[in-house]
Amino acid sequence: MMTTMSMMSMMSMMGTTRRQGRASSPASSASPSASSSAMRMRARRGGGFRVVKAAAGADADAEDEEEEDKFLGRTGKRTGDEASKYAEKEAETLRAGAGMQYEFGKPQAPQETWEPFAREARVGLVREYAKGAGADVVAASLHICVEDDAYESRTSVCLPREAYIKRMDKLVNEFMQRDMSYMSEEDKLDGDKVIAAVERYLFEEQQYRPPTGWREAFSPYRTYFHNVIAQKVGIPATLAAIYIGFLERLKAKGGLACGDVSVLLRVRRGADPTPRRPWGIKAGDAVPEGSVVCTSDMVVRQQLMALKRAFWPWEWDDSRDSGFLLAVESAAYGKDDRMNTAAGVVGIIQPTGRPFGDLKMATLVTERLAELDGGVGYEARDMGVLLYHGGYRADALRTLAAFQQWKATARLTSTIVEISDTNTTVATQSPDFAWVAGDPVLAARLALREDEALAKVLVELNRDALEHQFADVS
Repeated sequence: MMTTMSMMSMMSMMGTTRRQGRASSPASSASPSASSSAMRMRARRGGGFRVVKAAAGADADAEDEEEEDKFLGRTGKRTGDEASKYAEKEAETLRAGAGMQYEFGKPQAPQETWEPFAREARVGLVREYAKGAGADVVAASLHICVEDDAYESRTSVCLPREAYIKRMDKLVNEFMQRDMSYMSEEDKLDGDKVIAAVERYLFEEQQYRPPTGWREAFSPYRTYFHNVIAQKVGIPATLAAIYIGFLERLKAKGGLACGDVSVLLRVRRGADPTPRRPWGIKAGDAVPEGSVVCTSDMVVRQQLMALKRAFWPWEWDDSRDSGFLLAVESAAYGKDDRMNTAAGVVGIIQPTGRPFGDLKMATLVTERLAELDGGVGYEARDMGVLLYHGGYRADALRTLAAFQQWKATARLTSTIVEISDTNTTVATQSPDFAWVAGDPVLAARLALREDEALAKVLVELNRDALEHQFADVS
């Protein structure tokens, strides 16, 4: 008993001595070594989520309390002076980005910054396309890329078009220095050997190739010239643009002593859906069946058609190479069924989505096709229905009315077919570049559906125009 009580009294005395020692040593707490040690311990307790300032003596606890107020808890709220400081930083950030525009959180340059790039590219495209077969296919293809890049990304920096032109020049210079320098003069005069050397260099050594399937073949990333020349995978039309541009530059440097070379593309897939790369033949040789000789303006148009098919928001009918039917029927009967109609930022409401469907980009591409056609024709018709879905009803009325007038006066290929035991003459579109030959009877029936829906859309647009006119008068 005595032993236990003596032990307890000794422990109590030791505890009292520790407390008295800690209270009676203010000089030790104010020493630099003790202060730095305390700072390191507090920093370790913070675990990287708190920043504790170094302090000495009694000020350290006060600053720790201030940091406690600045620390964001689970609610994420700032209180006191920290809230006002945070608001000032946010205002400063907004002032710094005052010249930027935002759409869905994406910074964009003002319209007056990027619009000149798009306008200049459009003028350049029209100018090159007007040259016909003598157009610079590389420059025209890059005009398409520049306009779409400026419009879609709203960038303040123009796409470096000259850099991609230099890449084409580099390909030609490398071929002449490395491949043609080893060819004899006799081989340089042989067109077949020159074509074989060019295709071996482009498609084997440089490994330019078409995509593996037709779904990827209509991807915009496999269509734009600057993407294809860099990634070396592209649709046949863009590969043909590279081939033609290569031959043009080779000829300008005196490398085509054998004579002109024609670039061919397959125009009908048949049972084989695999895309095929372009190939060349000597000018004047017989063109194989199922292929066509590509010119610069034709290749440019095919690239635009591929982009239109990629961005078209509705299902595309490959047999007719058109997506107009669903678009015009959704415009005509959209009040009864919202399917396939435009719904704000959501896009086109449809049962099966389109991976690259984009109403604005489809309108931009179709607008260029219609402009290249002189503002008349079936591209203008497609442009009109896109304007309708985009909400530009007055422009849609003018465009579709002009199309109806053009259709009534133009000389079109008319086909007489039997539909429901009655002979009906239907004006059907005969595209210059048909992928698959469809059933003419089915095509005529679909054309009748298009005409009926288009007539209904025109009645609606004319009624709206009259209502607005009477409202303005009253």
